[in-house]
Formats: sequence, structure tokens, C-alpha cells
Amino acid sequence: MRLAISNIAWPAEEEADVAAALQAADVTEVEIAPTKTFTDPLATSETERAEYLGFWADHGIRVSAFQSMLFGRLDLEVFGSPQVREQTARYLEGFIELAGQLGAERMVFGSPKNRRVPEGMDLQEAHAIAEEFFRGLGRVAVDHGTVFCIEPNPTAYDCNYVVNAQQGIELVARVDHPGFGLHLDAAGMTLAGDDVGASVRAAGGLLRHFHASAPYLGALEDTEVDHASAASALAAIGYTGAVSIEMRPGDAGEGPARAAAAVELARRYYAG
Repeated sequence: MRLAISNIAWPAEEEADVAAALQAADVTEVEIAPTKTFTDPLATSETERAEYLGFWADHGIRVSAFQSMLFGRLDLEVFGSPQVREQTARYLEGFIELAGQLGAERMVFGSPKNRRVPEGMDLQEAHAIAEEFFRGLGRVAVDHGTVFCIEPNPTAYDCNYVVNAQQGIELVARVDHPGFGLHLDAAGMTLAGDDVGASVRAAGGLLRHFHASAPYLGALEDTEVDHASAASALAAIGYTGAVSIEMRPGDAGEGPARAAAAVELARRYYAG
């Protein structure tokens, strides 16, 4: 399995040093949060995009995935009014286009607070809204060479829609579109009480992206999360996508060392 790491794991000022550390560790893919990477992600110029891709290419690394598209936009909601829902879809379509321009083959949609089902909304109504919403994004994703993936988020992350792996599997099956897939997160499944290995096996071919992570985005570790079971299950289903490390930044100056340590641990389990 291929290893990647998300750029939310270090501050921007440490990116050059982190890139060098990743190159030394033979990492060839990076997942990015475009809302962190660019001041105005949906207004980037061709020059800005080329310079950013060139920076990573100089280290033998390519951008392979997106996350955190709705960071800072709590006004956008999947289950808001029809007008808000339309605004949310159009906004995300802009990121899908950007993903195509940067070569990101997968897009991870977590954003638990942006997909909260409001009090009083019937679950069947929520399902109908979600299916139409994500099927539409899937159509756009196919046009831009990417896959828009739903990430089950546990209730501990303030989510109330698609809170475990089984619910994610069911949503992707109902949407039934090649541009919409399932993303699973090792720590998210652990916090949700999922059996990590069994959940990956149940997902099978619906699984299009995977995060190696620790609860609450702590530094990657293997005491709380069963990475061995996750890796075994990924191999069993013939998963060929990336395993991307996701963690929040540490203290100033720690970025390169933390990234290298996380890669070493992830490789121990997932890169066999």
C-alpha cells in the first residue's frame, strides 16, 4: 500500500523542512487541506497552482488527495435550506475542479458540523437529501478525475449523520455512483466502537481512501488504534489506494521529526 501524509500535520513555515524529511523517507504523496494551503483556494491562479505542484515535485512528491474543504465555513450545510444546500454544493464543486487541476484523485468529506441533521428532520428525509446531494457531487467528480468520499465521523466529533463505518457503507451503496466513495479513518472507527478490521472488510470495493490516525488527531500511535487489524483487512480486500497519515501539528519546530516518526510507524503496519 502507498503511504501519504496530510499537510495539516505541520505549520506552513515548516513545510520545506518537512518536504525534505518526507523525501528522505521515500514518501511520494501528500494529502492537502486547500483551505490551509491557499489564501483563497477557489481563486488560485494557474501560476500559483503550478508553483505549489512544482514545490512538491522537486521533492519527488505529488498531491494525491484533499481534505478540510469546508474549514471555516459553518454557514454551509448539507441539511440546511434548499438555498444553503445549493450554495454548499456549488462551493464544493469548486474544490472538485481544483482537485482535478492539482491531480488529487481523492477528496475526503468529513466536516461533521456541516452535515448535522437539524432537530425535527426525519431520517428518511435526511437520507433522500444526502443521496441527491452526494450523487450530484459524484457526477462532477467523475468529470474532473477524482472521487468524492464520505468520511464517517463519530459522535465524539460532534457528528450526527453517518457516525460509523456501517452507515458510511450504506450511504455509498445507496448513492451508487463511481464518483462517490467511502473513506475510513482508523481513529474515527475506534472512537465509534467499530471493529476496525471487520469494517474494512465489509466496505470492500466501496473503500476508496483510508486515514491512519490517532483519536482527536493526536500524534500517530499504536496503543489505542488497532493498525495491524486495519492493515490486514486492507490487504484482504485488495485495497490499492493510499493510506494517508492524519494528525494535527505539534509544537513549533517539531514538524519534520513528527512527520518522519509517523511515516516510520505507518510503514511498519501498512506498507507491507
